[in-house]
Amino acid sequence: MDTSIPSLLLVLWLKSFLNWLVVVIQRHYMIRTFSGFFCISLALIDSLLSFVLTAIFYLEDVSISGWHFTRYYICLLTQIACFIYAMLHWPVFLLVGLDHFWTLSSSSRHTSWTQKLTYIAGVCLLWILAALYVFRVDDVALLFGDDEKHQCKLFSSPQSSQILVALLLTVTFVMLYSYTPFEKWRVQVFLHSTQQCCLFCLRRVMHTFLSTWASFLVLMIIAPLLMIEMHAQLQLNVVWLSFLNSFSVALTLCLRSFATNFQKTDTITDGFCSWFVLHMELTSVIMDNKLTALKLKH
Repeated sequence: MDTSIPSLLLVLWLKSFLNWLVVVIQRHYMIRTFSGFFCISLALIDSLLSFVLTAIFYLEDVSISGWHFTRYYICLLTQIACFIYAMLHWPVFLLVGLDHFWTLSSSSRHTSWTQKLTYIAGVCLLWILAALYVFRVDDVALLFGDDEKHQCKLFSSPQSSQILVALLLTVTFVMLYSYTPFEKWRVQVFLHSTQQCCLFCLRRVMHTFLSTWASFLVLMIIAPLLMIEMHAQLQLNVVWLSFLNSFSVALTLCLRSFATNFQKTDTITDGFCSWFVLHMELTSVIMDNKLTALKLKH
């Protein structure tokens, strides 16, 4: 897609503002998970990139330590950023899911300084590996725009669409299963003693997730239908990462609720969905289910 440089800079500054707005509002949750630390790093990198590109645009021709920068570098740096951002959707989504699963499996109730340092190191390593992959492994083909019209040729990332499709299929399957009327099919999958607990968990988790993110999910579905194009740098933003974080919590909480050693914890950290209240409800249902099973045995 062809994007004019002035409109590109405006959109990048608006994205940076939105990133920092979400980070500041959710600051108490951002410093407790891998997803939060990655959101902070993304906001910092976006702000730095916006400042550098704006400076190059207004100075037009500047030399710094022997490096000669012109407006051509605006498109060059933006395209390199697009290549790096395009590679990060799946790795971040998988690492966020592993982090939540580990957090719910742990008995610790607070994020220690060791965990925070591990998150910072992991985020830095992820950015470095993505950059190395783009420059050393991936075949980077830069697209030259129209320098006279001050336009850049940018591209979108297929990973965001892949994750969205996988998310929609998962939500659809869970909703269909949890509300299916075929009791015999349910018994074949789960034991009767845990069947009602599992179904309650599926329904409550999906209800909590959809009640919070339904409007954003509809927007993500309608955008491709309306032929709204976003380049890779815009697709990776803090709101999108918060959406994926909530979905990861939903899946992890549901899976952990089925475990026999499931215990109450307050380490679920998501400032958008009320997971802690749901977690307390699921814990109560699971304990009641276990007591009922023990009574039936005796």
